[in-house]
Amino acid sequence: MKKNRTFSSLKPIRSLIPDNIKKIIKNTPTTDISNLKRSWEKILGKELSNKCTLLKVQKNNSENSLFLKVDRSDLIDIDYSRDEIAEKINSFLGFKYISKILINPHDNKSPQETKKSLNLNKKMENLIDSIQDEDLKEKLKNFNKKNEK
Repeated sequence: MKKNRTFSSLKPIRSLIPDNIKKIIKNTPTTDISNLKRSWEKILGKELSNKCTLLKVQKNNSENSLFLKVDRSDLIDIDYSRDEIAEKINSFLGFKYISKILINPHDNKSPQETKKSLNLNKKMENLIDSIQDEDLKEKLKNFNKKNEK
């Protein structure tokens, strides 16, 4: 009957490999959202990167989902470009990182909101004009102009 021999003086192979080689062999790529945000225009190109903004990357089970903020006017373009965006991000990183892209539509101010704000500004100007103190009137007009921007 043979006995199983154990050698206590042997070291595991991983302890003999230098750290920089371990990182390559380990092959667990790490990426962070800030790296993607910095390289966003470089990854997607100027046209696509202007139409959408990277919000976050969320891990669901073993898949990463990318959340994009998109104006409603560009929603259809980005929706049709989902696969292209995922492919560009994955090829930039060198591995399959994004498996799903979710789009959060973002509304610009509607024309109705703009009209309301204009009416409020006219009312504010009328109120300011009714003030007797010229110094206060001038300061309020300057304050109102700063808030419009």
